Amino acid sequence: MKKRICFLVCLMVNFISAQTKSNDYFSLYKGGEKYLKPIKYILFEIDKDNEAEKKEDESKIYFYIKRQRFIFDIKKYKKDTCSTAILKKLKLENAENLQNKACEFFKKKKGEIEKQKKVTLVYPPAGCQSYFKVYVLEKINNNELIKYEVDWEYSEF
Repeated sequence: MKKRICFLVCLMVNFISAQTKSNDYFSLYKGGEKYLKPIKYILFEIDKDNEAEKKEDESKIYFYIKRQRFIFDIKKYKKDTCSTAILKKLKLENAENLQNKACEFFKKKKGEIEKQKKVTLVYPPAGCQSYFKVYVLEKINNNELIKYEVDWEYSEF
């Protein structure tokens, strides 16, 4: 009986800790406290007016959405199929405004840390793309979506 209880406890601990990965967190400075990244969802639709393009490579899929580039790496992430009903529950972001929101988020978090720790932090040289966890949603038919966890790699100011 004790073995079963110990096994269940170990299983529960592994299950709970497996829900978040190390790349779900960010730190504002080396050795600093880690914070959970906010999740942002972007809908990928190819229209004539919509500046969107999708390119596939052997192991990567590139999404170009309104001058932003997102990369889905098959070796790094998994894709998920879900119903379009999930769109009612999610808040979709505009790819054009995502860079501004990331910078605002960084400035707010930076201000909190500077007040709390009494240190001065510098603006990240590579931009603020690493502070959000981004998912690209692609509609494949009227009632199905593919959800890609992506790396936000490129942005124009």
